[in-house]
Amino acid sequence: MRYTQKDLCRAFDIKRDTLRHYERLGIIRPQIDAKNGYRYYDDWQINLLWECKRYQAMGFSLAQVHDILHHSSLAEVERSVNTRLGEMERELAYRTMALECMRAFREKLRGVEERLGRYEVRTFPAARFVARREVHDLLLDEHLSEAGSFVNRSQAVFLPPMAYFPDAHEERYFWGFAMTVDRYEMLGGPKDGCVELLAGRALTTCVDAGERWGFGQKLFEGLLGEAERLGERPAGLLYGLLLSRTYDASGSYHRYVEAYLPLID
Repeated sequence: MRYTQKDLCRAFDIKRDTLRHYERLGIIRPQIDAKNGYRYYDDWQINLLWECKRYQAMGFSLAQVHDILHHSSLAEVERSVNTRLGEMERELAYRTMALECMRAFREKLRGVEERLGRYEVRTFPAARFVARREVHDLLLDEHLSEAGSFVNRSQAVFLPPMAYFPDAHEERYFWGFAMTVDRYEMLGGPKDGCVELLAGRALTTCVDAGERWGFGQKLFEGLLGEAERLGERPAGLLYGLLLSRTYDASGSYHRYVEAYLPLID
């Protein structure tokens, strides 16, 4: 039995342009009436369409589907499936991590206002920090480009922007992004061009950096004073994670930052 384009579009819920695209890629080969140009499809073409849909559902591109449908051996098919399987496993791991981070981010948002001006000691994991700005100026050094490109592609869901002070007593700081070491390595981040942040204890609080120009070391003076009061020795550096911002009725921003002052064990 033969079928028209209209028959297949209705049966597969696809558009005529899609059928023609499959044809251009060589996935299907309809019979074309030389007199009127009408296209007709037999059972074999329908079988190919079903297989095409199956492979597309697995995430194969149409070009890959074409190759699979024309492999000369089952070993070739298996290699293609193994490649896609590896990609799906990496995608699943990425999405699983993203889900964990989204849940953690939600919990941080719920506790920000209660933590303003309150201090506590927490442990934090090892991380890698990639700087993109020194205070307000973009860092364009070539050695940062690879790590920076990686961060731009993959960081957004894992950690918010971060300000890193190499010395807690100086105004000099860097803006960038950080990611826990295990996630960084799992996602294939380069080792060069980033700063290692060691795991350990830190004194933390939440602060409101307010409008622009409100950021700087003075914003975290309370942390240094509280560490001294507790008899804790700061490790030297200081950093803060920008959690979120709000825009109030007066037309001003509030920038909520989770600040960390690492402590010496």
